[in-house]
Amino acid sequence: MKKVIIDCDNTFGVEGCDLDDGLATIYALGTGRCELLGVTTTFGNNTLEVITPNTHSFMKEIEMETIPVYPGHTTDAKQNEAATFLAQTVSRYPGEVSILGIGSLTNLYHASLLDSDFFENVSQLTFMGGVTEPLIIMGNVLDELNFACNSAASYEVLTHGKTITIATGNACLGAFFSKERFDRMGQSDIPFLRWLCEKAQYWFKREKEAFGHDGIYKWDVYAAAALICPEFFDETTIDISPDQQSMETGMLIGKGSTRKITVPIVKDPKAFEEHVYESYARFGMQNK
Repeated sequence: MKKVIIDCDNTFGVEGCDLDDGLATIYALGTGRCELLGVTTTFGNNTLEVITPNTHSFMKEIEMETIPVYPGHTTDAKQNEAATFLAQTVSRYPGEVSILGIGSLTNLYHASLLDSDFFENVSQLTFMGGVTEPLIIMGNVLDELNFACNSAASYEVLTHGKTITIATGNACLGAFFSKERFDRMGQSDIPFLRWLCEKAQYWFKREKEAFGHDGIYKWDVYAAAALICPEFFDETTIDISPDQQSMETGMLIGKGSTRKITVPIVKDPKAFEEHVYESYARFGMQNK
């Protein structure tokens, strides 16, 4: 069972904000294949002042409040509780802890400032973020967020991190989740699944208004699955060359030094979609 820390900008339940961090956390717990050591909060979807209390509330709402939540910091590594937890935990279990980074990479950069061996001790870094070409949905070009919102930290992490897998925005377009299938979950006899379906409706509405399609891309769930259940993906090795300027837009191809990373490409989108719903159901059955 993988030891995992989720570093996220969770706004599940915050009106108008993405909910995929929360869906990724539920998915990870539902697989039964990871030991979630803690959740650390970073900014991105909103500010830390919104994200941290929201994450505490979310963990309580899904009855997982025994899993600790550590707040990040925007600028100061020494005041960053999340970075301290990351550095200390990875040092305690060298080569055993994987980190799922699905928001700004600030906490990971700060952890490396607190412990120069941080990246050496991490087993696996898996991120959702970055693009290798313009990200286009229904003719609309989307701005990259996760890497761009702290481009300096992203550059340092992508330059010095060791084993890195990135679920790029482009790759995540391979897994579209239809509203029809999601709504079927709401007809379940499992109360948690009905709750989850109801809580997610605002995001489907937003996506319909923004892009005109009846479904969502579960960006962060894609990254979580790539880390925890890699059998659903082909692991493609690519060269990236980020520089500080390219990171300002989340572009992984720049003028920096070339390095290899892994990009997961989903094998069978429908099989993957059903696997995610099975994980939600498993979590719901455990937490009736």
